[in-house]
Amino acid sequence: MTKIVAVCAAALAILGAVIGSFTNAWFGLAFFVAFFGGFILEGLRRIPAKPPHMGQLTIRGKRIPGEFRNEGWNFFPLYPYWYGFVLVKVERIPFTVTVQGARTPDRAESRIPVLITLRPLPGFLTQYIDSGEEEGVRTQIEGKIQERVREWAMGAEEGPADWVELNRSQLEGTSVLVKQIASDSVTEIPKRAQDVPTWIWLRYYAEPQPTKFLKNEKPWARNKWRKVRDVLAQIEHDHGPGEVEKLKTAVRGRKEEIDQLRTGSGNVVLQDLGCRLERLNLGEISVLGGVGEKAEAQARENEERQAEEVELRFVRARIKELMAPPFKYSAEQALEIVQTERGKVVKTVAENKLNISPETRTMVERIVPDIAAAIAGRR
Repeated sequence: MTKIVAVCAAALAILGAVIGSFTNAWFGLAFFVAFFGGFILEGLRRIPAKPPHMGQLTIRGKRIPGEFRNEGWNFFPLYPYWYGFVLVKVERIPFTVTVQGARTPDRAESRIPVLITLRPLPGFLTQYIDSGEEEGVRTQIEGKIQERVREWAMGAEEGPADWVELNRSQLEGTSVLVKQIASDSVTEIPKRAQDVPTWIWLRYYAEPQPTKFLKNEKPWARNKWRKVRDVLAQIEHDHGPGEVEKLKTAVRGRKEEIDQLRTGSGNVVLQDLGCRLERLNLGEISVLGGVGEKAEAQARENEERQAEEVELRFVRARIKELMAPPFKYSAEQALEIVQTERGKVVKTVAENKLNISPETRTMVERIVPDIAAAIAGRR
């Protein structure tokens, strides 16, 4: 680019000198300044920073892979005939792929949202443009996710056994989708360890190791991971202890990548799409239809039952307290007090006022002492 600027400046200087020799030196200088200034101004182009953009460099209309210009003012000599650029928006692209009606082996249908965040990569803007930029990349990602999630959910040897396990399979689901979308960009598990599913390796090398397992994990976890340990022993026998350590390092690397993706801090390069995958995880899974309604009713019933058990424990403790010193109430009295405290028994005090005439009041005042004296005499 600097060579082109130098050549153009030299050509204009020579042309200005020639014109000045035939006319006037000042006229030649003015010609040079005017045309060279126009040349500079014509090549100055601003790439917007809000929202963030970058420019994919072009030469004679052809995109140059890996060459780009950052936001702000940039100079493109002989724009747009020689140097130019394609404006590309490079802000983060968050979106959700909702897999509607995915079925598990128990035939229950679920809604599975997959949260994705992508960001175009400056060095791969050509691939990003070829993929259709934001709309095209989203379409391709959505297609891959829809297909793989349905296949995984109904799998006989992978995935959840029923809708209950589906809600506990986030790690396995994320691992499967990462492999589907970015198989060439994540840490590779050695081929000699492929007899064991990747998510089983992730569970086996987890710290601490899990104690509860899904249906498809139980054959591997049985007898303290006997099947997995047999595979490791065979790898060590055939290739040495170093290969086992290499496998362990690869699994931990994959686990770290998955954890970063689940928290939105991933850095998985999708070179064919020209972007970086920063987030990938499963959202809140919802069971559809009658199964979902039944599950919700059952959950509500369990909550009510637990609340009743807590309340009954309190009642028993309170009755025991009232029957003990210093109160020493009977069981019936203690129960009545507790029920009153809980609002189960309502007690009221009624107060009635009577209007008595002066004559009646005088008569009562006269006979009350006689009645009191009579009662005292009987005693």
